[in-house]
Amino acid sequence: MEKPQKKMNYLIITASGGAGNLHGAKAQKQILEKNDPNANVITKDFMLDWLGVLMGNFGVYAWNRAQKKGNVKLQKFLGNGIRILNILFWPRIFFSAYQDLLKHDIDFVFHMQALGAPAILKAIRLYNRVKKKNVELKIIFTDLPACKSTHYFNPIKRLSKKDKKYLLISSIKPPLKKDQTEEEFWNENCRISMDRVCYDPYPVRESFYKLENKKRENIDYKININFSNDLEGKLIEEMSKKGNSHFIKNESSIEYTIKPKDFLITIILGSKPCFKAIYKYIYDLTQFMKKNLIKKNIIIFPYCSATKDPVIKKLHKMIMKIDEFPGNLTIAAMSFQKEDVIAAIYFRSDLTITKSAGQTAMELTKVSKAKFFVHTECNLKVSETSNEKLLKGIPVWEAGIATFMQEKMKAQLINPKSFIDVCKEYFV
Repeated sequence: MEKPQKKMNYLIITASGGAGNLHGAKAQKQILEKNDPNANVITKDFMLDWLGVLMGNFGVYAWNRAQKKGNVKLQKFLGNGIRILNILFWPRIFFSAYQDLLKHDIDFVFHMQALGAPAILKAIRLYNRVKKKNVELKIIFTDLPACKSTHYFNPIKRLSKKDKKYLLISSIKPPLKKDQTEEEFWNENCRISMDRVCYDPYPVRESFYKLENKKRENIDYKININFSNDLEGKLIEEMSKKGNSHFIKNESSIEYTIKPKDFLITIILGSKPCFKAIYKYIYDLTQFMKKNLIKKNIIIFPYCSATKDPVIKKLHKMIMKIDEFPGNLTIAAMSFQKEDVIAAIYFRSDLTITKSAGQTAMELTKVSKAKFFVHTECNLKVSETSNEKLLKGIPVWEAGIATFMQEKMKAQLINPKSFIDVCKEYFV
């Protein structure tokens, strides 16, 4: 009689502070469970589960606040603090990792970041010695292997040779300099050999695969936006009523009908978006449409966080104050949505304004044929400055992804100050 196959236990390490790593972890879990329905997948949050309540919550708060304020300098400062974090919290990270490896009898580890990699690898090596296993750590480049992804590269580069024996890197193929080989890229940036690099499909969430290669038809599309409470639903409904697009409000959602000739704009500036930027994009469009008597029916889906500092409430207050609001402009504000909703919005979008996150870039390429724009906090007019200066308005690691999006997705950099000048051709 055949022995039953041993159930594989996987550990996925993700990190709060932004949503990219959380989405990447969810996608990786979906992939593992699809390939092996019997797989046991454990997910741990590096910040909240391993760093401790005080430091973990402070780190998440500081990062989210820097995003909300559009403070690039603070984001860079926090990003540069990874090395200090790895040193100061080495014992806590080591024992947290080792404890979870033992508790769940882990067979393989995925990490959506390089946070704490030295301590985690030491824990894996001890665990292997004690349990007589050969567990490896696979770091997944959710932020893409751009030349400026130093928050991934530097911790890996500093690892010992013994640690690197238990390390794998999962990535898409990197953009290379002229005459540069892939071996040279990985050796230069990580001091790692090609046999430790895996070119895997990027971990995109399942709903995006369902719309991959699907042709957009000349029909009405329904997009269902969920709201978390009655007040949020009321605010979204009141903003939407300023426009003439058809929608139906249900108990916990609003269903919008998007006509074939409607022009759909999606604005998603991270999980903790900067309110000033969102409002300026919308306000300037209202003024342009009024001044130029624009006839095209335009619908904007702006992502607004709805916790503690609710952007939806602020946006509602400002939208309701705009005099002579164009009837052919509908604001369909949304808070957190499930992946199938975001996939449907990306699929139907004609123009997207997003941050340069790896997860966002890969999900857009899966389902969207829109014109892509990448938001920069640089407040200079796009037409009056250089690409290099515009990239300085983006945290250095995201600037590398922005360059990737420019090269591979024909994306353009944009800010509220240049929105109308750059995009007006799409609105007339």
